[in-house]
Amino acid sequence: MRHSIASAAAVFALTALAQSPSRVVRISGEVKRGEAFTRDIGQNLEFALRPVPDGWTITVSAKGVRPAGCDDLVWVATPPYRFFNQRYLDLSYATSPRQAVAMTPREFSFVLNCADYAVEEKRVTLLLWPNSATEAELQQARDKLGTSPLGKGRFFIRDSRITDPDGRNPGSIDWLRFDVELQLPASAR
Repeated sequence: MRHSIASAAAVFALTALAQSPSRVVRISGEVKRGEAFTRDIGQNLEFALRPVPDGWTITVSAKGVRPAGCDDLVWVATPPYRFFNQRYLDLSYATSPRQAVAMTPREFSFVLNCADYAVEEKRVTLLLWPNSATEAELQQARDKLGTSPLGKGRFFIRDSRITDPDGRNPGSIDWLRFDVELQLPASAR
């Protein structure tokens, strides 16, 4: 199972890299602990840093009203799907504040709309929880994972302020200055 998801993720990454970008969007910003950061990136999409208790999650989402579950177009396109992931800019999985801000650049992919989200989410879910799936269904999910048109992102941490952990608290990421580069493919609808 683990090998199957890793193989599918490798194909997924190669598919994303093979797509040629039609435009690049660059964003610079600052964010304080507990604050959200959101920017329109065109094509009815927005980039965001969504606050979580100990940092942020990097997301891209469709603007405006969207179907339930379609508020993070990154998670279905950026393996690994379990455990730590590049989109987590926080202290999850025993990551210290210093380790979290040292991980730069962070690279991620994203689908471009809610219809493609639904397709990729079905594939990822089938591979993560294959209990009732046939081998043919699993193979098709592996073969097709990541074939929807994808955007690519790179998140650069330029400066930060952290509070180091001590015996009583895990520390914190207090402030970030960052740059983001997003590539949107020519195949975007």
